[in-house]
Amino acid sequence: MQERWFDVRGDGGVRLRAREVAGPAPDAPGLILHHGLASSQRIWDLMLPALARRFRVVTYDARGHGLSAKPTSAYGFDHVRADAQAVIHAARLRRPVIVGHSWGAMAALDLAAQRPRSIAGAVLIDGGISSMRDTFATWPDAKRALAPPVLAGMPVQRFRAGTRRYLPVEVTPRIEQMVMSLMRVDADGGIHPRLSRANHFRILHAIWEQDVGALHRKLRVPTLAILAHGSDGAAGVDAIKRTGVARLRATGSPAMITWMRGIHDLPIQHPGALASRITRFAASPAVEPVRRS
Repeated sequence: MQERWFDVRGDGGVRLRAREVAGPAPDAPGLILHHGLASSQRIWDLMLPALARRFRVVTYDARGHGLSAKPTSAYGFDHVRADAQAVIHAARLRRPVIVGHSWGAMAALDLAAQRPRSIAGAVLIDGGISSMRDTFATWPDAKRALAPPVLAGMPVQRFRAGTRRYLPVEVTPRIEQMVMSLMRVDADGGIHPRLSRANHFRILHAIWEQDVGALHRKLRVPTLAILAHGSDGAAGVDAIKRTGVARLRATGSPAMITWMRGIHDLPIQHPGALASRITRFAASPAVEPVRRS
């Protein structure tokens, strides 16, 4: 699998670290993959070999994450959207399908609704189907409930052990490498999240302000939502998702909805099955004529 790593000047000149995985041919259709909040582009690693059999694939660390620059402001969806367009332009992708996970699904939805000519379609993986305000009455309630754990300074071995307990999948060396991409390790062996706590809250506030229903009503490009369900202890979350889907259908959203049994982190748990669903959608007649227009 041939990879090329490169830097992109995002919105406001913010440096974004990206990579391109070569497809079967230079003119293969494109995919651009946007990871979730407090994640990194490495979450797609297990899916890349399957996707690259048909597509030219571009991933990147969103601002504030991974190996990209970490400004202390400008985390609204207008900036995130402009970053995605900058990556598309820098990679010379011609109307790719954007695939987003969690917060990345919200970013993909925003791009699809606000800049439909930039892409041929959108895939929303376990996100982008309901507004945070549907669950939390106020922003302080949401901030309090969704505050990230304080991990700075935790010994790296303790963090690794906790990862093995937390993830309901076999934590292979490859998956451990993916998880460790979220952290910087200091000289004393303590970890520090690459996404700062302050920037985490800035992104959460942007999510709080996003009107998901209004964006769905604006959709004009083919859109597929792949939602996780049925994992242990997730009955309440599943109910919220189903309520969100019902609201979208009531407002006339054109997005197609499909479900996959598993945890929120489907790219780690079911990389092959998820890649197959993305491939079927992105290569379908509903998307291909749009790409050639």
